[in-house]
Amino acid sequence: MVEVVGKRKTECEKVLGTFIDDSHFDEVISEDMDLYAIDPLEPEKKDESNIIFKFRKGVFTQKEQDSAYAGLRSAAVESQNRGMAAGPRGEKLGGRDWVTEFQSRVVEYFDTRAIAAEFPEYTDSVDETRGLVWLRSKITKEFGEYEGWFDKWMNRVKDLPKDQQVEQAKKVKSFISDTNYAQTVMSGIAGYFDRYPRIPYGRACGFNEKNPDLFTKSFPYLRKLNDVFKRELPVRWGAQRAAADKLDPRFLIDETVFTTLTVNYDFRTAAHRDAGDLSSGFSNISGIGQGWKGCIFTLPEYRVGINLQPGDLLLVNNHDGIHGNTEFEGDDNDRVSIVAYFREKMLDLKSWDYENLRKQFVEERRKNPEHPLQRYLWNGVSPNMWASDEWGDYLKKYNMDDEDRVVNTSNTLF
Repeated sequence: MVEVVGKRKTECEKVLGTFIDDSHFDEVISEDMDLYAIDPLEPEKKDESNIIFKFRKGVFTQKEQDSAYAGLRSAAVESQNRGMAAGPRGEKLGGRDWVTEFQSRVVEYFDTRAIAAEFPEYTDSVDETRGLVWLRSKITKEFGEYEGWFDKWMNRVKDLPKDQQVEQAKKVKSFISDTNYAQTVMSGIAGYFDRYPRIPYGRACGFNEKNPDLFTKSFPYLRKLNDVFKRELPVRWGAQRAAADKLDPRFLIDETVFTTLTVNYDFRTAAHRDAGDLSSGFSNISGIGQGWKGCIFTLPEYRVGINLQPGDLLLVNNHDGIHGNTEFEGDDNDRVSIVAYFREKMLDLKSWDYENLRKQFVEERRKNPEHPLQRYLWNGVSPNMWASDEWGDYLKKYNMDDEDRVVNTSNTLF
């Protein structure tokens, strides 16, 4: 029997980017439940407009789980692209030290001595989720010893003339990485992805493009997920089906309304909201593997945790609701979590063949040493390229229409 509950939403914006613990929930759900947000104007309303989650135990058979595990486990790889979900950056990034807020302000103070400013006060704040790191090799080459180098440098530079302080600050800035880092987690994507400024074409994700046979092992599991979604939330599923019907079906995962999967392995997510999924659809999370302890899926705005275990399915409003996990318990956990969704920007894509031709065009430009825009490490992308004569001529060469309707024959390459 499904328990049906209504709860009032509480304000929790301050927890975003931080880790969840058991102080963020009053109860842990371990059986089937439907949770609705109480509407102040219609307190008794319980429909798909105010549904928060539907939790169902034992949805997937062991065979479906085993096949999905075999097909998707290797999609979760080391990643620094999970942003807020990866949580606070901590004191170190592996063996590398972050450039702290205090250090950054000190360097900036010395670099701008022409401007009146007070020396910054010390702070040990590390709440940020991304940041820059010190290049240890450069520092040891300059100072010999790495430990304590910054404090020694700072105290020495304080007594120098202003022009020398500026010079020293610029030198130390060269010891800072150009790359912005975040905590490394085990996470990846599978299925299909929309256009991106640096990769301006719809495409299969790298995982299934390289491992198509492996990917298909997950299809029975995903079809079951799709069927339960349709049964439990027919209105939300219908909205996602309507969006899916606008796509070339080759951008959909098998016979489902999903375009994309996020696959995590033993990844404790910090408090965050999901982005990029279809707002009129609905999200979900399920877990497979040998099992785990802890890692309670938590919705702090509703003061509730869900004890998601292998074979269970949680249909949940991750798009609007803040969510995260408590910490794992012990060292023998084996948890692959799967989130299947429809990426809203996929609706901007044209036909499969057209997107593939865009990809081919970019790759040919990138590899062409005679291209007038060629330069070191060029990725083949340039401003206004899709309105250029070059793209228009390329379309004609392959007898394909300009499905984006942006080619301007009066435009030049430059």
